[in-house]
Amino acid sequence: MERFKIFCLSFLCSLLLMTSCSKQPQLYKKEFDETEKKKYAKQFIEGLKIAHNQGSPEEHFLIKEAILLDATFSDSYREMGASRVKRGINTETMKKYAKAVSLDPESWQGYRGYLYLYFYRDYDNAIKDFDELDELTPNFVDYPQSENIDLMRGIAYMMKKEYPKAQEYFKKFFEHESKSGDLNYIESRAFMYYGITYFETGDLEKALEKFDLGIKNNKNADLFYWKAKTMKALHKKPLEILALIKTSKELLSQGYNSRRPYVEEFYQTYIEDIEELQNSI
Repeated sequence: MERFKIFCLSFLCSLLLMTSCSKQPQLYKKEFDETEKKKYAKQFIEGLKIAHNQGSPEEHFLIKEAILLDATFSDSYREMGASRVKRGINTETMKKYAKAVSLDPESWQGYRGYLYLYFYRDYDNAIKDFDELDELTPNFVDYPQSENIDLMRGIAYMMKKEYPKAQEYFKKFFEHESKSGDLNYIESRAFMYYGITYFETGDLEKALEKFDLGIKNNKNADLFYWKAKTMKALHKKPLEILALIKTSKELLSQGYNSRRPYVEEFYQTYIEDIEELQNSI
């Protein structure tokens, strides 16, 4: 029995010695060729949308890994910028977007213009980005962040109070979008902005025409408010104006108004605006 124990112990020691001397299995690769690096960097970024919340430490880690694999992949820098803009980390945001644009301007210059317009109210840089993107994609209407580039250029010029220039781009926007024959899907704020450019230049009948067209296709508190405001400027009957104001209030209470996450919408209508107009009748 004692010999058997010695034999078993010797056998186990020999087995351990043989195992320790054998080549360890490769559990994961540490070296990749250039094709593999690009492939895995892309997979890291594509996987973010499924596995991790934007801006989380886990997401940040994966983006860093993607950049280590392929520092020329623009999407990585854009993803780093996207989480920062929503948290108000302005300087870091634009650094990341600048890097993304330098690597792939056709994909990201319009997105940076979108940020300049809506988040930073930097209308000149927004227009510059939109114009330069247009040069990269001739005879094609771009939709950065799913928004027509001519609509955004019109908004930028409107906010610069360059109303004739804004009208030029709003006209292009509506001509392009109306090719489908259906204006119902166009956001109400597009009609509102187009009308505001005429209101501000004193062409009240033209402004009314744009607001009415918007109401016909997409009823919204903002459009009724601006129609009421225009009707007042045209010295229309008070009862007609008050009826419009009442509808605007009702729609606003139901959430039918233009608004935007993270930042205030241009010419966003508040209950205080409507009540001020009502009290002036």
